[in-house]
Amino acid sequence: AAVMFGGVFFGGGGGGGAAFGGGLGDGGFFGGGGPGRFDHQYQAFPVACTGKEDLEKGNKIILPQSALDHLARLNISYPMLFEVSNPGAARRTHCGVQEFSAEEGMCYLPYWMMCNLLLQEGDLVKITNTSLPKGTFVKLQPVSSEFLDIHNPRAVLENSLRNFATLTVGDCIVIDYNSRKYEIEIVECKPAKAISIIEADVNVDFAPPKDYKEPERQTAPSGSNFASKEEAEEIEPEPVEEKGPKLFGGAGQRVDGKALKTPQASPSLGPAPSPSVEEEEKKLDLKMPWRKRLRKGVKRVDAPYGFNMGHMSAQKGAAPLPKPVEDLWGGSSNVLQ
Repeated sequence: AAVMFGGVFFGGGGGGGAAFGGGLGDGGFFGGGGPGRFDHQYQAFPVACTGKEDLEKGNKIILPQSALDHLARLNISYPMLFEVSNPGAARRTHCGVQEFSAEEGMCYLPYWMMCNLLLQEGDLVKITNTSLPKGTFVKLQPVSSEFLDIHNPRAVLENSLRNFATLTVGDCIVIDYNSRKYEIEIVECKPAKAISIIEADVNVDFAPPKDYKEPERQTAPSGSNFASKEEAEEIEPEPVEEKGPKLFGGAGQRVDGKALKTPQASPSLGPAPSPSVEEEEKKLDLKMPWRKRLRKGVKRVDAPYGFNMGHMSAQKGAAPLPKPVEDLWGGSSNVLQ
């Protein structure tokens, strides 16, 4: 992603600079002549000694007033960029300048920059003015994978780089976010190993963290292994007989002395047999007698009483003769005298 960086400090370039160097072009404070040379040694101290801990978020240093006087007499290019090196070790980096308010003979640097240069408090540091090309590409690599736990780490890193004036390959910068510090290593810079990112359109790329491990991929099983797994699934394990005493294995008795009805399914008897279809049909007929009813009534299947006898069979004399009617009032009467 292309990011536009810009800095507000001495020699910020163009109209974006601070009190000095803004809109003066490449001729410096005094035009004409060749570029001058600023090369001094100072005692190094962390910026925390001045009470300006915010400078730990970038790579800008504080120089004494005499350095500004010297730079003003030189025909230097802007923005003001410096090469910082440790005379006692082959370590160097690049930075910008924030202000000229340090005590004479002293230089205040961010503590992470002192760690990169292997400097202790009071050690000598060499400051030399330089000119760097504007960067077009930078590749960054977090030291710890904890940086990926940040919500939108790309935006956090790009916003933090706005406090930097230069980037140098091999440096390990520190990003302060949410009260935690994250180390970021500069892996690659273009078009040079040290670039200026002041008002520059820089493409930022990210490498995986140094301690990042890709998850292991599970290999697909081969044909023989797959077949063996299928065979193993088809073979059912034999039931294992339980050894030892059986709990609740005895017979029960009723209090009233009646015989026990053995349930259809009991743990001691095993699973009950599956009911037959006929039994199920009988149960359904009892519950729902209308299941097998006949439409328009029930048809008679037996011959009615008296069939083939008398008029129903159309034969004379077939029907039995009716019984004679008894005379209920027959008899004689007697007179009471």
